[in-house]
Amino acid sequence: GRCTIYHVRPQTCLDYDCRIFAAAAIDAGKPIIDKRVREWRFSYPSETDRLEHEAVRATASFLREHRDSFNVRIPASPMGIAVFAIKAYRVFLDPNASAMSPKEIALAMIEAVRTFDRGVPA
Repeated sequence: GRCTIYHVRPQTCLDYDCRIFAAAAIDAGKPIIDKRVREWRFSYPSETDRLEHEAVRATASFLREHRDSFNVRIPASPMGIAVFAIKAYRVFLDPNASAMSPKEIALAMIEAVRTFDRGVPA
């Protein structure tokens, strides 16, 4: 409710919620959206919120850097990567994730997305 152009926002803002790209620390691939994405700043009411945001970013980064670790088709578009990262970020909250191989992380991420899609509480 604090957006100063909410009532007259451009079509781009109606089509995309740029916060998803900012949360995942990725560009949307369209200059007008990328400009707004870079303007977002996040505040964290708790340490848990900060850690969860870091995990979303780590998940998006892993998707881009370790595509070959997945045995299923994963998103390649910025929107797909951002949504996947939000669904699977809990994998990077696990303190044991740093000891896992990329393939093990990829499997855990796929399972996290499936769990999210089934609506199972985390």
